[in-house]
Amino acid sequence: MTGGEQSGAVALAVGTVLVGAAGYAFVASAGHLFAPPEAAAVSTLYMVINILGPGVFLALEQEVSRRTAHAVALGRSVREAVVWTAIRGAGLLAAGLLALVACAPLLVDDALAGHSGLLVVAAVNTALTAMMSLVRGVLAGLDDFGGYAASLGAEGIGRLVFVGSAWVTGPVPVTWYAATFAAGTGCSALGGALCAVRRRRPLVHPGPGDAAVQSVSRPSASGGLPSLAVATLLTYVIANLSVVIVTTRLHDAALAAAFAAGLLLARMPLFVFSPVQAFLLTALTDAQARAQRHRFRATVRNGMAVALAFGAAGFLGVAGLGGWALRELFGTRVPLSTLTSVCLVGSTVLLMGAQVLHAALIARGRHRKVAASWLAGAVVLVAVLTSPAEPVAAAVAAQALAAVTVVVGMAWALSRSSPTPGSRATPAGAVGTLAGER
Repeated sequence: MTGGEQSGAVALAVGTVLVGAAGYAFVASAGHLFAPPEAAAVSTLYMVINILGPGVFLALEQEVSRRTAHAVALGRSVREAVVWTAIRGAGLLAAGLLALVACAPLLVDDALAGHSGLLVVAAVNTALTAMMSLVRGVLAGLDDFGGYAASLGAEGIGRLVFVGSAWVTGPVPVTWYAATFAAGTGCSALGGALCAVRRRRPLVHPGPGDAAVQSVSRPSASGGLPSLAVATLLTYVIANLSVVIVTTRLHDAALAAAFAAGLLLARMPLFVFSPVQAFLLTALTDAQARAQRHRFRATVRNGMAVALAFGAAGFLGVAGLGGWALRELFGTRVPLSTLTSVCLVGSTVLLMGAQVLHAALIARGRHRKVAASWLAGAVVLVAVLTSPAEPVAAAVAAQALAAVTVVVGMAWALSRSSPTPGSRATPAGAVGTLAGER
């Protein structure tokens, strides 16, 4: 990794922490500014926003990143890749908004405490998330660490500023407060777009000898964006469903709160790892486009090594400071056993490994294989969570078994996928095709 890449990686980590801190501040401040029903409504809105935002539109970011990286590898303009994905992203946005409208009666009357304005905020934030994801995908495909980090920083800082303003000015209507979250998303989309425009540069076009390659390397029209959207949504289901089920089944509210906080603490390495996956996908797509098999495999190994390093830091953090953090930072009233915390971190390591394999399969255009693996993991998760076992023990086992299922399924799919789709005999150094869904 060059010095520029190292500084970019640090900037990514800082931006990610800012986004996490802003999300925590948004939910925590609501508890101080509003009565319990309104504070609960804000927390519910936060969950809905994350399902309709990153849970769905991460797929859009990954697909435009893959197509942008492929265009750069071929020395082409990225405009076609961006337009192609934006059109299909508009369809994804329409589906998300229709789902929000369909759920409106249930959400407004119960979960949002009658505040219909919060539903409008959710819709606006969903549209802004679609734009933000498109921009971030382009930046990742261009391998622009700085621009991507700036987008993260703009989101985190912008949201913190708006939430802080609401805190300083005193009581505000709950809908106006919720709009501060959408404002942060808008700051990210705008900041990222400015960086993308600045990043425009002449591309090196293939020479005349590459004419044959040009004729066979057009992106497939199938794309598999719906399959990828299902996959990214299921990643959030596997990461978060355990808290809902444990809270529902467990009669000890204090222990349920301790488990929720412990899972959040154990998931922190995964949260910091997420921007790494974006640039891992770019490197893998570039290697795939150039049919560089050894580089592709080396990139997967490096991604796994980074996941293990993040996991090791998580293990050390939980073993040394986990109990203190749960007690002092999260205010839990009952301790969570060290074994439980360590097992949750172990499942997090497996999920980071799954993210690496996820990127590798997407680079090879195996979107349905990715979705099938996450679906299998989700089925295992639900089956174990709803078993008669003690709720916390069942949740810990469910997290581990679901993650193992996803990793095994993806590893099997990757081992059976051809290194250069469309041509098993492509010589090293030649430019491969951008695979469609198979």
